[in-house]
Amino acid sequence: MKQTLKRIIYPVRRFAAKFVNISTSNTIIYKASNLVAAEKVEGDYLEFGVFAGSSFIRSHEIMKRVFEQHQRLHEGRTKKDAMEIRRNWENMRFFAFDSFQGLPQLEGVDRETNDFAGGKYAYAEKKFRDNLVKADVPLDKVVIIAGWFEETCTEETIKKYAMKKASIIHVDCDLYTSARIVLEFIKPLLMDGTIIVFDDWYSFRGNPNLGEQRAFNEWKATMTDWIFTEYQKEGPARNSFIASKRNVS
Repeated sequence: MKQTLKRIIYPVRRFAAKFVNISTSNTIIYKASNLVAAEKVEGDYLEFGVFAGSSFIRSHEIMKRVFEQHQRLHEGRTKKDAMEIRRNWENMRFFAFDSFQGLPQLEGVDRETNDFAGGKYAYAEKKFRDNLVKADVPLDKVVIIAGWFEETCTEETIKKYAMKKASIIHVDCDLYTSARIVLEFIKPLLMDGTIIVFDDWYSFRGNPNLGEQRAFNEWKATMTDWIFTEYQKEGPARNSFIASKRNVS
C-alpha cells in the first residue's frame, strides 16, 4: 500500500512544484490541440485572464506534447504534413492577457452575481512570470500583455506584436463587459478552425442573459460571415466553439 501511495503522490508533487496539472485526454485543450494540429490550423494561443498561470502552463504543456505526437509519421501522414505541423508549432506564440490587478469593478449586468467582485483574482505579473520559469515554459514563446482589457485589446496591440492568426483562444474573463471587449478584439485573428474556449460559460447560474454567454451571443449575431459550432464541454462551467467561415471558396 505504501509503495502504491508513493507512486501516486510523488508525481503529483513534482507536477505541483512546476505548476502543471495535466489531467486526462478529456480536457478541452487536449482535444482542441489535437484538432488544430491534425487540421494544420495556424495561429497563436491567446488566453485572457491568466491569474497565477496554472491553465496557461497546462495549455502549453499539453499543446507541446500533442504537436510532438502529430509530427510523427504514420499511415496517412506524409513528411510534408509533419513538417507543416512542426512549422505551425514553432511559429506559435502564447499570449497572456491580464490586468494583474484582479477583476475590474462590477458594473451593469455583471453585478448580478455573488461569485465575482472587483479586485478578485489579483496576482502580481512578476509572480506569474516566475511561475512560467518554474514550469519550464520557454519565455521566448510567451508574450505577456499587462493591463485592463479596454487598454490592451486594441488595434495597436495587434500591430505591435504582428498578430495575424489565432488557433486557440481561451476566454477566462468571468464578466460580460470583459468578454465583449475580448471578442471584439479577436475578430481579425479568427481562422477557419479557430477554437474559442469559454472558462466561465455557465457562471451566473448558467443564465444566457449574463456573463460570457451573453457576450458571445451578442457578438455572434454581428459575425454574419462566420458559423460557430459548439464543440467540447469540460467540468461544471467550460464550453467551446469552432469558428468556420460561412462561405468557403
